[in-house]
Amino acid sequence: MATRLTRALLFAASSGIIAFGPFGAQAQEIVWRSCLPNEKRITCVVDGDTLWYQGTKIRLIGIDAPEVSGKCRRERRLAAQATDHLTALLNIGLRRIAFDGEDRYGRALARLWVTDGEVGPAMIAAGLAEHYGSGGAAPWCRG
Repeated sequence: MATRLTRALLFAASSGIIAFGPFGAQAQEIVWRSCLPNEKRITCVVDGDTLWYQGTKIRLIGIDAPEVSGKCRRERRLAAQATDHLTALLNIGLRRIAFDGEDRYGRALARLWVTDGEVGPAMIAAGLAEHYGSGGAAPWCRG
């Protein structure tokens, strides 16, 4: 059953409303970390393009990062680096979330901004993500 927050976020996204916040003192108090296996996920980073924020699973719009359970050792190594980099970016200070629907897995789709700018392009600039749809299957194993 969806939580009130999830229903509100999905309503905002389906209505074309962009949701912002919560920012200021509350957002700065969050210490982001990687999600632990088998934990109840409330606020943590799954990998380089997926995170949990206050009980809502969010997939970053426009990027694709290596998978933690990737097809080759290089992908798994890059996935760990991408997870660490996204965690570090979020610890700079989450400033804004713009929700835009959900994906086929029920994750809320969103763009995130930290003090230094938008997170997705920062992940691409760091070489730890690609534009979504540009790599095909397991692009991280080709290099």
